[in-house]
Amino acid sequence: MSGKKNSPVEWAYYDTKCDVLESRRNLPHLDMNGVLTFVTFRLADSMPKQVVQRWHAEIENWLQQNGLDDWSVDQVLQSPAVDPSIKRELRFHKNRRWHGHLDDCHGDCCLRDMTARDVVAKSLRFFDGERYDLERFVIMPNHVHVLLQMQDGFLLRNQLREVLRFSAREINRQLGRRGSLWQSEPFDHIVRSPEQFEYLQGYIDRNPSNARLNESEFTLWTRE
Repeated sequence: MSGKKNSPVEWAYYDTKCDVLESRRNLPHLDMNGVLTFVTFRLADSMPKQVVQRWHAEIENWLQQNGLDDWSVDQVLQSPAVDPSIKRELRFHKNRRWHGHLDDCHGDCCLRDMTARDVVAKSLRFFDGERYDLERFVIMPNHVHVLLQMQDGFLLRNQLREVLRFSAREINRQLGRRGSLWQSEPFDHIVRSPEQFEYLQGYIDRNPSNARLNESEFTLWTRE
């Protein structure tokens, strides 16, 4: 599914000279306008308790295999004594396994319904070119991946809140469901380099086939 024709955008990457707003709930968040950010948000029931426990066990196993039995993830990532390459490996393993569990399509997976996916797609595209620039996104049965770049004067956190609030209300109304739809805290990662940008583009494009979905179960949008 191709996007509308938009004016060209100069995609940019993490820049130490740019202003950054740091925040944290359960996850750390960095807001940096004018640079690409990879965002994942998911349905509230997409990671059942037993799956989260399995994920934690996988991380504990990785720490043991790398001689870090007595360390927590935060201790490894924050310690100046740990080699940066080990920190990168841990982040990659942690995130890869998390997204792998998402691709197993746990939960109700109401985004298999095209009506629900259309609501999410329209919500994402509503301020495209005004508050942010979309590069691509994929709507999977129980989660969404987005590559976007915020424009000056707008915060990623606020825009995601609007997308989640509006889409939840509309999907619940159209599907006749009630209760919480989205997990309240999206995952976001500022793109660090052209190589990482290319990797994330491919990751989004391949996500449906990696999850063994047919064409009726996902929506892929790319900027022309």
